[in-house]
Amino acid sequence: MERNIVTGANGAGKSFVARWMGAVRPEVPVVSFDAVKLTTGWAQRPRAEIEADLAEIVARPRWILEGGPSLLALALPRAQAVIWLDPPDWLRGVRLAWRPLRHLGRTRPEIPAGNRDWPHRQYRFAMRSLRAGARFRAGITAALGEAGDLPVWRCRTAREVQEAVDAWADLGA
Repeated sequence: MERNIVTGANGAGKSFVARWMGAVRPEVPVVSFDAVKLTTGWAQRPRAEIEADLAEIVARPRWILEGGPSLLALALPRAQAVIWLDPPDWLRGVRLAWRPLRHLGRTRPEIPAGNRDWPHRQYRFAMRSLRAGARFRAGITAALGEAGDLPVWRCRTAREVQEAVDAWADLGA
């Protein structure tokens, strides 16, 4: 298992789980989709550039790619497994509320420099994201429905995440 996707809605814990997987298997590089699609000031790069860079990444022999459902169309055909983080919305809300305070005025490690967390900006984003939870789930469900017999772990609890990472690590051993 050397090409793996960690997906879910905002605040699901994708970056945390991807870093954890990278620590378990350091030979498999972790790639944040946010680092691919963002420039500075939370601006998004042109779609063609994002798709070209993502195509180059998924062509590599090894990766743990973390990001939302928009990466699935290009990454699923090369993926060997998917961990879908789908915690309850209340937990996503807590995480999205805490994140800008934890990184206040700084750039999170998984995103490009110049994208600082500030509560006023992040809380508007968090509210939009929480309202879009059903849309995220529907998009991921549809994409995974076309993925054939690809191993998929849908995790709603911390215990399920632990079991998925353990199973993934065992498959890669």
